Amino acid sequence: MGSILVTGAAGAVGRRVVRLLVENPETERIVALDRVPISASDVPENTEITIERIEADLLDVDLVPLLDGIDTVLHLAEDRSRHADGRTARSVMERLLGTALNGGVSQFVLLSSALVYGAHGDNPVPITEGQPLRPSNLAHAQLKAEQEALATAWARDNGVRLTVLRPAVLLSEGDVSWIGTALRAAMAVRPEQVDPPVQFLHHDDLARAVVHVLDRRLEGVYNVASDGWIGADAFRELRGETEVRLPERAGRLRHRAALVLADRSLLEGLQPYVTHPWVVATDKLQATGWKAEYTNEEVYILGTSAPLFNSLGPQKRQELALG
Repeated sequence: MGSILVTGAAGAVGRRVVRLLVENPETERIVALDRVPISASDVPENTEITIERIEADLLDVDLVPLLDGIDTVLHLAEDRSRHADGRTARSVMERLLGTALNGGVSQFVLLSSALVYGAHGDNPVPITEGQPLRPSNLAHAQLKAEQEALATAWARDNGVRLTVLRPAVLLSEGDVSWIGTALRAAMAVRPEQVDPPVQFLHHDDLARAVVHVLDRRLEGVYNVASDGWIGADAFRELRGETEVRLPERAGRLRHRAALVLADRSLLEGLQPYVTHPWVVATDKLQATGWKAEYTNEEVYILGTSAPLFNSLGPQKRQELALG
């Protein structure tokens, strides 16, 4: 594995990846970078590995010394706010790519999102990596698609191995992204006859996927998700709470009222993702030896503390967890 720069090292994915890298005998050096403090407990000690914890913002830190001698960049940094500035993310991406090339980086791993496929009524179920990107009108999805385009052009022009990971909605105990929280909330009130399948991924499984593609030196685009998906009936049972089902006209009126009271662009962007299917196939990554350890049902239960689950008997809990 050699020397690795991990951006977003204090995040839910980054800190898990760093732990796995520390345990990997092929790792020689880790530069763990984040704009928030990186806890010592998130970077275990290993006397055989050089570990540097850097608290800095990718937008203004001097990347040249940080990338000196680095073989691989794992770009896992995410703006943890729903008000993320796309221009800032683009500037960071451009700075990182430009400096990485000058520093001699041979592999670049980009954390994207399955959101880039968009949520459309004509989406195949499931979506494979060959499906064209049609991100819906959600700024986060559009930003991820733009980052992919920048990285793809850069890698092609400069002969660098690029790996893009497109994970499903991420959940785990104590770690829920803002996009995961927003999507869960939007699922609570939907129009009649709207029941797309849903799909999740545990942060642990994504971290293992990141290290897996690095260890195997894989190139290309890979979907990452728990195996399969949860159908409408099973998901309603799993939620264990009353879901408001509105007639189509009432749903539109409610949506318009919500736009007045909340973030208009966010709500408009989320609507397709709770209305149309966008679950992904993971056959390509599984063919290389990776497989999610958690089922969709387990991830949802662990990440949300679904209320009904705690009231069920052992047999029913097992049935739900196993799908």
